[in-house]
Amino acid sequence: MHCPLNHDDVSLLLRLVIAYVVADFFFQRDSLTGSQFCKTWRSGWLYMHGAFAGALAYTLAGLWSAIWLPFVIFIAHVLRDGLTSPQEDTNRLFLLDHLGYLIILLGCWILLIRGDPSEIAIFLFSHTSDVRFWTIILSYLLVIWPAGTLIGRITKPWRNEVIKETSSHGLEKAGLWIGRLERILILTFVLLKHFEAIGLLIAAKSILRFGETRTSNHRKEAEYILIGTMISFVIAIILGICTSWMLQYPLVPEHSKSDNVDYYDLFEI
Repeated sequence: MHCPLNHDDVSLLLRLVIAYVVADFFFQRDSLTGSQFCKTWRSGWLYMHGAFAGALAYTLAGLWSAIWLPFVIFIAHVLRDGLTSPQEDTNRLFLLDHLGYLIILLGCWILLIRGDPSEIAIFLFSHTSDVRFWTIILSYLLVIWPAGTLIGRITKPWRNEVIKETSSHGLEKAGLWIGRLERILILTFVLLKHFEAIGLLIAAKSILRFGETRTSNHRKEAEYILIGTMISFVIAIILGICTSWMLQYPLVPEHSKSDNVDYYDLFEI
Protein backbone atom coordinates (compact mmCIF):
# COMPACT_ATOMS: atom_id res chain seq x y z
CA MET A 1 0.00 0.00 0.00
CA HIS A 2 1.28 3.49 -0.89
CA CYS A 3 2.58 5.44 2.11
CA PRO A 4 0.61 8.72 2.54
CA LEU A 5 3.59 10.30 4.36
CA ASN A 6 6.72 11.81 2.86
CA HIS A 7 10.18 12.43 4.30
CA ASP A 8 9.31 15.92 5.57
CA ASP A 9 6.19 14.65 7.37
CA VAL A 10 8.12 12.01 9.29
CA SER A 11 10.92 14.48 10.03
CA LEU A 12 8.39 16.91 11.51
CA LEU A 13 6.92 14.20 13.74
CA LEU A 14 10.39 13.26 15.01
CA ARG A 15 11.20 16.91 15.80
CA LEU A 16 7.98 17.29 17.77
CA VAL A 17 8.73 14.13 19.75
CA ILE A 18 12.28 15.38 20.43
CA ALA A 19 10.83 18.62 21.79
CA TYR A 20 8.50 16.60 24.03
CA VAL A 21 11.35 14.41 25.35
CA VAL A 22 13.63 17.39 26.06
CA ALA A 23 10.90 19.38 27.80
CA ASP A 24 9.50 16.53 29.87
CA PHE A 25 12.55 14.43 30.75
CA PHE A 26 15.62 16.65 30.43
CA PHE A 27 14.42 20.12 31.40
CA GLN A 28 11.94 19.01 34.08
CA ARG A 29 14.35 18.30 36.96
CA ASP A 30 13.15 17.29 40.45
CA SER A 31 14.86 20.27 42.04
CA LEU A 32 12.97 22.63 39.74
CA THR A 33 9.56 20.95 39.88
CA GLY A 34 9.21 20.78 43.65
CA SER A 35 7.06 23.93 43.72
CA GLN A 36 4.92 22.54 40.92
CA PHE A 37 3.84 19.59 43.06
CA CYS A 38 3.40 21.69 46.20
CA LYS A 39 1.52 24.67 44.76
CA THR A 40 0.02 23.11 41.62
CA TRP A 41 -1.96 25.88 39.87
CA ARG A 42 -0.20 28.66 41.85
CA SER A 43 3.26 27.50 40.83
CA GLY A 44 5.17 29.77 38.49
CA TRP A 45 7.20 26.79 37.31
CA LEU A 46 4.03 25.15 35.98
CA TYR A 47 3.48 27.96 33.48
CA MET A 48 7.17 28.47 32.75
CA HIS A 49 7.51 24.79 31.87
CA GLY A 50 4.46 24.96 29.59
CA ALA A 51 5.82 28.06 27.86
CA PHE A 52 9.21 26.41 27.37
CA ALA A 53 7.60 23.26 25.92
CA GLY A 54 5.49 25.32 23.52
CA ALA A 55 8.40 27.49 22.40
CA LEU A 56 10.67 24.47 21.91
CA ALA A 57 8.08 22.58 19.84
CA TYR A 58 7.43 25.68 17.72
CA THR A 59 11.15 26.26 17.16
CA LEU A 60 11.99 22.67 16.23
CA ALA A 61 8.92 22.39 13.98
CA GLY A 62 10.18 25.37 11.96
CA LEU A 63 6.69 26.13 10.63
CA TRP A 64 6.49 29.80 11.54
CA SER A 65 3.02 30.26 10.04
CA ALA A 66 1.59 27.74 12.54
CA ILE A 67 1.38 30.36 15.29
CA TRP A 68 -1.25 28.28 17.08
CA LEU A 69 1.18 25.42 17.82
CA PRO A 70 3.02 26.89 20.87
CA PHE A 71 -0.29 27.92 22.46
CA VAL A 72 -1.78 24.43 22.07
CA ILE A 73 1.37 22.84 23.53
CA PHE A 74 1.39 25.39 26.38
CA ILE A 75 -2.25 24.72 27.29
CA ALA A 76 -1.76 20.95 27.04
CA HIS A 77 1.28 21.03 29.34
CA VAL A 78 -0.30 23.30 31.93
CA LEU A 79 -3.54 21.31 32.08
CA ARG A 80 -1.70 17.98 32.19
CA ASP A 81 0.77 18.97 34.91
CA GLY A 82 -1.81 20.90 36.90
CA LEU A 83 -4.30 18.03 36.94
CA THR A 84 -1.81 15.23 37.63
CA SER A 85 0.44 16.96 40.18
CA PRO A 86 -1.93 16.55 43.17
CA GLN A 87 -2.46 12.86 42.34
CA GLU A 88 -0.44 9.98 43.74
CA ASP A 89 2.60 9.33 41.56
CA THR A 90 1.87 5.83 40.22
CA ASN A 91 3.09 3.99 37.14
CA ARG A 92 -0.44 3.93 35.73
CA LEU A 93 -0.81 7.70 36.09
CA PHE A 94 2.62 8.21 34.52
CA LEU A 95 1.70 6.11 31.47
CA LEU A 96 -1.73 7.71 31.04
CA ASP A 97 -0.22 11.16 31.48
CA HIS A 98 2.35 10.76 28.73
CA LEU A 99 0.09 8.71 26.45
CA GLY A 100 -2.52 11.47 26.56
CA TYR A 101 0.04 14.11 25.68
CA LEU A 102 1.42 12.02 22.80
CA ILE A 103 -2.10 11.75 21.38
CA ILE A 104 -2.39 15.55 21.48
CA LEU A 105 1.03 15.83 19.86
CA LEU A 106 -0.04 13.40 17.14
CA GLY A 107 -3.16 15.48 16.51
CA CYS A 108 -1.05 18.63 16.14
CA TRP A 109 1.22 16.83 13.69
CA ILE A 110 -1.71 15.69 11.54
CA LEU A 111 -3.01 19.27 11.41
CA LEU A 112 0.43 20.59 10.49
CA ILE A 113 0.89 18.20 7.57
CA ARG A 114 -2.77 18.57 6.57
CA GLY A 115 -3.01 14.81 6.51
CA ASP A 116 -6.08 12.62 6.34
CA PRO A 117 -6.28 10.76 9.70
CA SER A 118 -8.26 7.89 8.19
CA GLU A 119 -5.74 7.42 5.36
CA ILE A 120 -2.81 7.44 7.81
CA ALA A 121 -4.59 4.99 10.11
CA ILE A 122 -5.39 2.64 7.22
CA PHE A 123 -1.73 2.65 6.19
CA LEU A 124 -0.46 2.07 9.73
CA PHE A 125 -2.84 -0.84 10.27
CA SER A 126 -2.39 -2.34 6.80
CA HIS A 127 0.26 -4.73 8.15
CA THR A 128 -2.26 -6.34 10.52
CA SER A 129 -3.51 -8.51 7.64
CA ASP A 130 -0.03 -9.98 7.19
CA VAL A 131 0.47 -13.48 8.62
CA ARG A 132 4.03 -12.59 9.62
CA PHE A 133 2.84 -9.69 11.80
CA TRP A 134 0.62 -11.98 13.87
CA THR A 135 3.32 -14.68 13.94
CA ILE A 136 5.72 -12.27 15.64
CA ILE A 137 3.04 -11.01 18.04
CA LEU A 138 2.10 -14.59 18.99
CA SER A 139 5.73 -15.58 19.56
CA TYR A 140 6.27 -12.74 22.03
CA LEU A 141 3.00 -13.45 23.84
CA LEU A 142 3.96 -17.13 24.18
CA VAL A 143 7.45 -16.36 25.41
CA ILE A 144 6.20 -13.93 28.08
CA TRP A 145 3.21 -15.63 29.71
CA PRO A 146 2.63 -19.31 28.78
CA ALA A 147 6.38 -20.01 28.88
CA GLY A 148 6.60 -18.55 32.38
CA THR A 149 3.66 -20.67 33.56
CA LEU A 150 5.22 -23.82 32.09
CA ILE A 151 8.58 -23.11 33.74
CA GLY A 152 6.85 -22.52 37.08
CA ARG A 153 5.06 -25.86 36.89
CA ILE A 154 8.21 -27.76 35.89
CA THR A 155 10.36 -26.25 38.65
CA LYS A 156 7.69 -26.37 41.39
CA PRO A 157 9.14 -29.44 43.22
CA TRP A 158 12.59 -27.84 43.46
CA ARG A 159 11.10 -24.46 44.40
CA ASN A 160 9.28 -25.96 47.38
CA GLU A 161 12.50 -27.63 48.53
CA VAL A 162 14.49 -24.41 48.25
CA ILE A 163 11.83 -22.42 50.13
CA LYS A 164 11.85 -24.91 53.01
CA GLU A 165 15.62 -24.88 53.46
CA THR A 166 16.50 -21.23 52.94
CA SER A 167 15.46 -18.12 54.81
CA SER A 168 16.68 -15.65 52.19
CA HIS A 169 14.07 -13.75 50.22
CA GLY A 170 14.72 -11.68 47.12
CA LEU A 171 12.74 -8.80 45.71
CA GLU A 172 9.05 -9.55 45.18
CA LYS A 173 8.43 -10.89 41.65
CA ALA A 174 11.99 -9.93 40.62
CA GLY A 175 12.66 -13.44 39.31
CA LEU A 176 9.41 -13.36 37.33
CA TRP A 177 10.39 -10.17 35.51
CA ILE A 178 14.00 -11.27 35.04
CA GLY A 179 12.75 -14.43 33.34
CA ARG A 180 10.33 -12.54 31.10
CA LEU A 181 12.95 -10.02 30.05
CA GLU A 182 15.58 -12.66 29.32
CA ARG A 183 13.14 -14.64 27.15
CA ILE A 184 12.16 -11.48 25.26
CA LEU A 185 15.84 -10.72 24.65
CA ILE A 186 16.64 -14.27 23.55
CA LEU A 187 13.67 -14.41 21.16
CA THR A 188 14.71 -11.07 19.67
CA PHE A 189 18.33 -12.19 19.30
CA VAL A 190 17.25 -15.40 17.53
CA LEU A 191 14.93 -13.53 15.16
CA LEU A 192 17.70 -11.05 14.35
CA LYS A 193 20.24 -13.89 13.98
CA HIS A 194 22.52 -12.56 16.74
CA PHE A 195 23.14 -15.84 18.52
CA GLU A 196 26.41 -14.58 20.00
CA ALA A 197 24.43 -12.12 22.14
CA ILE A 198 22.72 -15.08 23.85
CA GLY A 199 26.14 -16.24 25.07
CA LEU A 200 26.83 -12.81 26.54
CA LEU A 201 23.45 -12.89 28.29
CA ILE A 202 24.20 -16.30 29.81
CA ALA A 203 27.61 -15.11 31.01
CA ALA A 204 26.19 -11.94 32.56
CA LYS A 205 23.45 -13.81 34.41
CA SER A 206 25.93 -16.44 35.63
CA ILE A 207 28.15 -13.77 37.17
CA LEU A 208 25.26 -11.99 38.86
CA ARG A 209 23.25 -14.93 40.20
CA PHE A 210 25.48 -17.97 40.69
CA GLY A 211 28.29 -16.56 42.79
CA GLU A 212 27.11 -17.85 46.18
CA THR A 213 27.47 -21.66 46.21
CA ARG A 214 29.57 -22.17 49.33
CA THR A 215 26.88 -23.73 51.55
CA SER A 216 24.45 -26.51 50.69
CA ASN A 217 21.48 -24.15 50.87
CA HIS A 218 23.14 -21.66 48.54
CA ARG A 219 24.08 -24.48 46.21
CA LYS A 220 20.51 -25.76 46.03
CA GLU A 221 19.24 -22.26 45.36
CA ALA A 222 21.84 -21.76 42.61
CA GLU A 223 20.97 -25.12 41.03
CA TYR A 224 17.26 -24.25 41.14
CA ILE A 225 17.95 -20.92 39.43
CA LEU A 226 20.16 -22.65 36.87
CA ILE A 227 17.45 -25.19 36.03
CA GLY A 228 14.86 -22.45 35.56
CA THR A 229 17.26 -20.40 33.47
CA MET A 230 18.16 -23.28 31.17
CA ILE A 231 14.50 -24.19 30.65
CA SER A 232 13.74 -20.53 29.95
CA PHE A 233 16.56 -20.30 27.41
CA VAL A 234 15.55 -23.54 25.66
CA ILE A 235 11.91 -22.45 25.32
CA ALA A 236 12.85 -19.01 23.98
CA ILE A 237 15.38 -20.40 21.48
CA ILE A 238 12.96 -23.06 20.19
CA LEU A 239 10.19 -20.47 19.82
CA GLY A 240 12.61 -18.16 18.02
CA ILE A 241 13.65 -20.86 15.55
CA CYS A 242 10.02 -21.85 14.90
CA THR A 243 9.04 -18.21 14.41
CA SER A 244 11.92 -17.65 11.98
CA TRP A 245 10.76 -20.66 9.99
CA MET A 246 7.16 -19.41 9.95
CA LEU A 247 8.28 -15.98 8.71
CA GLN A 248 9.69 -17.65 5.60
CA TYR A 249 6.62 -19.79 5.00
CA PRO A 250 4.94 -18.76 1.70
CA LEU A 251 1.67 -17.48 3.15
CA VAL A 252 2.05 -13.83 2.11
CA PRO A 253 -0.85 -12.70 -0.14
CA GLU A 254 0.23 -11.78 -3.66
CA HIS A 255 -1.46 -8.39 -3.46
CA SER A 256 0.68 -7.45 -0.46
CA LYS A 257 3.94 -7.87 -2.37
CA SER A 258 5.42 -4.69 -3.78
CA ASP A 259 8.67 -2.91 -4.48
CA ASN A 260 8.59 -1.26 -1.05
CA VAL A 261 11.03 -2.22 1.70
CA ASP A 262 9.85 -5.35 3.53
CA TYR A 263 10.76 -4.85 7.19
CA TYR A 264 10.08 -8.51 7.95
CA ASP A 265 13.25 -9.36 6.01
CA LEU A 266 15.14 -8.39 9.16
CA PHE A 267 13.85 -11.57 10.80
CA GLU A 268 14.57 -14.06 8.03
CA ILE A 269 17.32 -16.65 8.50
